[in-house]
Amino acid sequence: MTKIKFGTDGWRAIIAREFTVDNVARVAEATAVWLLKNSKTPTVVVGHDCRFAGKLFAETVAKVMSAKGVKTLLANGFVSTPMISLGTVDHKADAGIIITASHNPPSYNGFKLKGSYGGPMTPSKVQEIEDSIPEKCSVDIDQFSIEELISKGTVQDH
Repeated sequence: MTKIKFGTDGWRAIIAREFTVDNVARVAEATAVWLLKNSKTPTVVVGHDCRFAGKLFAETVAKVMSAKGVKTLLANGFVSTPMISLGTVDHKADAGIIITASHNPPSYNGFKLKGSYGGPMTPSKVQEIEDSIPEKCSVDIDQFSIEELISKGTVQDH
């Protein structure tokens, strides 16, 4: 198991080394569990920037969130971090997740957490999520497609 250690408002790692679909799913599951612990009917806004495989990673997050019962608003296409912050506030979501490594080199990607207020999630909440990352995600993300989840309405394309 790869130990995932968060930094400022989330996790960043090298794509295909530590930043993999399996590890993103683990972080997404910990985030979903945290959201469900803190809200009866949580909503999350998810998006990605233009880094390599951003769409794949954002869809992985959406699949895990949906499987865990978290209403997911998935950005359609590339978005910036401020757009996820604004979407989180506008949709009165419990959290925002942007798949980006911000200023880090192109070989990196990241999983940044935004609070319901649109700004970086507080360090104590980020730590709670980090502390609950499972060794393996319990969701079989290959059992359904993002298109199926959108047609069912458990993921909304925005």
